[in-house]
Amino acid sequence: MSGWVWVVVLNGITAAAYLGIVLFIVRGLMRTGQLRNNRLAVATAAIFLTCAAHHLVHAVHLWTGFDGHASHLAAGSGGGMLDAMRESMGGTLDVAVTASTALAGVIYLGMRRFYGPLLRSPSMFDDASEARYRQLAANLPHTSVLVVDCDLRFVLVEGAGLVAEGYDPRRMEGQLLRDTVSPEAFAMLEPHYLAAVAGEEISFDTVSPRTGAIFQVEARPLRDDSGRIVGAMVLSEDVSAERAARAELEQARAFRDAVLTASPDITTVTAVDTGRVTWASRSLRSLLTGPTSDGAVEDGRVPWLGLGRSDDSTDGEDRLDGVVEQDVEVVRAADRTAASLPEGESVSIRYRVLAADGSLRWLSRRTTPFRRGPSGEVSEVLSVVREVTDVVEAELALERAALQDPLTGLPNRMLLLDRIGSAIARGESTGAAAAVLFCDLDGFKRVNDTGGHAAGDAVLVEVARRLRSVLRANDSIARVGGDEFVLVVDALPAERGADKRAGAGLAERVAERIRAVLAAPIVYQGSQYVVSASVGMVLVRKGASAQEVLRDADSAMYRAKQLGKDRIELFDDALRANALERAYIERTLRSALDPEHRGAARLNVVYQPVYDLDSRALTSFEALARLRDDEGAGITPDRFIPVAEDTGLISELGERVLDDALGTLVRWRTANPLDSDSGVPVTIAVNLSARQAQHVDMAAVVSAALGRHRMAPADLILELTESVLLESGSSMLRQLGELRELGVGIAIDDFGTGFASLRYLATLPVSAVKIDRSFTATMTSDETSSSIVRAIINLARDLHLGCVVEGIETPDQLDALPSFVQGQGYLLGRPAEVPSNTWIS
Repeated sequence: MSGWVWVVVLNGITAAAYLGIVLFIVRGLMRTGQLRNNRLAVATAAIFLTCAAHHLVHAVHLWTGFDGHASHLAAGSGGGMLDAMRESMGGTLDVAVTASTALAGVIYLGMRRFYGPLLRSPSMFDDASEARYRQLAANLPHTSVLVVDCDLRFVLVEGAGLVAEGYDPRRMEGQLLRDTVSPEAFAMLEPHYLAAVAGEEISFDTVSPRTGAIFQVEARPLRDDSGRIVGAMVLSEDVSAERAARAELEQARAFRDAVLTASPDITTVTAVDTGRVTWASRSLRSLLTGPTSDGAVEDGRVPWLGLGRSDDSTDGEDRLDGVVEQDVEVVRAADRTAASLPEGESVSIRYRVLAADGSLRWLSRRTTPFRRGPSGEVSEVLSVVREVTDVVEAELALERAALQDPLTGLPNRMLLLDRIGSAIARGESTGAAAAVLFCDLDGFKRVNDTGGHAAGDAVLVEVARRLRSVLRANDSIARVGGDEFVLVVDALPAERGADKRAGAGLAERVAERIRAVLAAPIVYQGSQYVVSASVGMVLVRKGASAQEVLRDADSAMYRAKQLGKDRIELFDDALRANALERAYIERTLRSALDPEHRGAARLNVVYQPVYDLDSRALTSFEALARLRDDEGAGITPDRFIPVAEDTGLISELGERVLDDALGTLVRWRTANPLDSDSGVPVTIAVNLSARQAQHVDMAAVVSAALGRHRMAPADLILELTESVLLESGSSMLRQLGELRELGVGIAIDDFGTGFASLRYLATLPVSAVKIDRSFTATMTSDETSSSIVRAIINLARDLHLGCVVEGIETPDQLDALPSFVQGQGYLLGRPAEVPSNTWIS
């Protein structure tokens, strides 16, 4: 083909390319409605149209000029044809320019697939708007923006997150959805994209197979100014962190709900200004009534009973439904207190509510600040409420057990002291004299011995009822011991006056009524039991303590016992002095028995020898306890032994003396070994008091002491007074029998003063008798005493019992005694802390 023909063709191609570009621009402007508004795009289309016209005219000109040069061609004149081409095209340079222009047009037309989608976009030819849009989309955190046309071809793609997922946003633009993503992703995304370009707003989640990230995708239709859908806008947000946080939040919320559901407590939030409950973990009704008939626990999350009512229509009123009236202020005060507390502190209360069934229930509530206002003041408080009815009832039961006698239901000593203290306080404020009466039953031991403990309990219950009946409503009664009762009587207003005898008169009348109500027999299981009471009475003095008042009443009762029982004794100054002395002796005794020796008081043991009057050999020595106070003054046994018995210290005292005596005997025997001329080994005698002898483990205590010192039972003699043996019960006699069978000697001390029958003496587990010193003292001057001593000596010999005569102080007394007995007294040897060698004859 000739060169000018190529020029014609190239100009035609260039014109066609420019016309194609004009067609795309015009069509895009018409679709976007910018044909009249977008002047830049219209001008661009006009330029391309002018260029197309120029090349088209040039091509036509060449073509039409072809006929004029046909003769030259037909003649085969190459030179003429070349001249015609140059003439028509304007030279060689024009051919080159025309060729390059045609090539540029073809290339530009071939790139229409890149700018073609933009022609259908509303932002076509609006470069500033598109730049701003891309900048906005690129700056959205964790969000990618995609714009597709109705064919699902990407028009605009922005988002740094796409790169992490393996996509190139610039390469995606102009591409179809199916050509951009994997078949699996396309199958999942296509329905949503199609729904968006169909006019629906779609929201769905996708999970990246590459990174595992979770994307929340929202697709909505994209419309032009006329409302026609031209594509869809897709926002893809990476919500992995948000979903993880939400999952943690949901897990925490589920955990909280599980804890609140499983917890026996109810958590509430209360507004401080109104007192209303704004939130509750569940209904209080479920706490107080439990499951419903179908087994489900009612939980309407509506506060009820004791928590306030969130639906209360009374403005500004703090309603606490179900709270007993006396406790309403307690709850309100707790809220006010909690509002003033710093963070981390709480206030706890207990209060009562009335349950739906009418029963009274106890709630425990701990309240702490929860939410503060802008200025820092507490606006809401959080409370944890728990039903503690069982706990409170158990505490009350323990309190009753601690303060009440379980048998009679009367107050015990602890509560009695509190009531005596209250009576003292009332007397100091009103001037009224209160009286305390200490009653000890006479003959109660016979009830237990004859009817057993069941009968004894029945008698005590009936006595408590009768004693209650003689008192007024404001008087008190308590049981403080096995058969001991104490009454606290307040003087009536008419009996109040300057004369203390006004109170005494009332107390004496009460005491007489006590004697009267106890006079009638008490019947139990067909048997009648008669008991009386020895009553000690004291008028409460100003400044006295409850302990002192009770001690004084006890002292008066003790004197009533000593003076014959079934009588009333009023505490006086003599008894007060006796009580003070007893308190002094008790303090001294406790100090002396203190194992750490923190006081100056001392308890020691002295020993007095016993001789065989025939051989004048030492046979035994008796251990005698001695007590000295902090200043070294001695306290005689007849003063401290009764106190030790009354206070329960006698057991500790007796064990101390027994241990010391056995240790002394061991040391004595080591220093004075037995030889062929010494005869029988020296033994030790230890006194047992009445209370000590009644100890249930007396046999075990004695056996343990013998074992510690490795002494034989025959080395020990236990001495008990005749009166103790006569009043001993079966348990004590059994233990004495066990000790006697082991070989321990049992001696009756002060024999002849207790009026024991001879037959009863023969049945006691004794090995010796000791004649009381009162008979020895008058033996040489009174024939009767001498006859009694001889009779006891002969009786002991006939019963094969040992006999010791006490109180030998003169040679005449010693000469008047037969030689086959043993003797003890100041003439033979005085008590000494360390047994003397001079005792050995």
